[in-house]
Amino acid sequence: MSDHVLRLGDCLDPVTGLASLPDKSVDHVICDPPYEAEAHTLQRRTLQFFQGPRRAGVEKGATPKEKPVGFDAITEDLRSAVALEIARVARRWSLAFCQAEAVGKWKDALEAGPARHRRAAIWVKPNGQPQLTGDRPGMGYESIVCAHAIGKSRWNGGGKHGVYVFPTDTWMTEVNNGTMRIHPTQKPLDLMLAIISDFTDPGELICDPFAGSGTTGVACKRLGRRFVGWEKDPKFHTAAVKRIEAAREQGDFFRRPPKPKQGKLLP
Repeated sequence: MSDHVLRLGDCLDPVTGLASLPDKSVDHVICDPPYEAEAHTLQRRTLQFFQGPRRAGVEKGATPKEKPVGFDAITEDLRSAVALEIARVARRWSLAFCQAEAVGKWKDALEAGPARHRRAAIWVKPNGQPQLTGDRPGMGYESIVCAHAIGKSRWNGGGKHGVYVFPTDTWMTEVNNGTMRIHPTQKPLDLMLAIISDFTDPGELICDPFAGSGTTGVACKRLGRRFVGWEKDPKFHTAAVKRIEAAREQGDFFRRPPKPKQGKLLP
């Protein structure tokens, strides 16, 4: 296998999807699957009026437009099928982004794999969208279910909290390649660099069944990890391949992540 492979197609295709991978053939699965149905309604606003001056024709203070995410919400059948495959192929960690309401659902699905739920980490978004109706608190974070294959787990974060604080990329350009956000649920590159540094080691193979714009693959290239993924939308697949290839060619001349280490909270 090449050091990075992004396949065009459904990760649950019985021939070319995750089923094509042998048991325990990847070191980790790190993915951002579709969220619950309520996250895929017209309340998903993609323009944030409170971020900076004019960008792409949007004035500061402009009313945000309502726009659906553009792909189907997760179903229980999809969650169960994907979780079984994730737990089967992952030798170590399986991480899945989700909304807080779905942590228990992903825990149960992965443990049916079987894997063992270890923690729910969170991504805190300082510039997250406020609750525009004003009738309830806004949601300023997303959850990350952290499961591990049966056996002793380890990570490179020692005893620190599983709390990642990074702003969203909504209308901001990415520092590393100067491109606008490609995917409606695209995660910040710095967030994925931090997560991959904490949970994985150089040279390991990372799998992302829902690759989207390829941010996980880009982070893998930057940090010397190998990558295999799936994206079924041809538009996003093409863009993701270009991003990953560019990261490979560019290398990491400016970023110097901390050297991975295993620490203990107590001696």
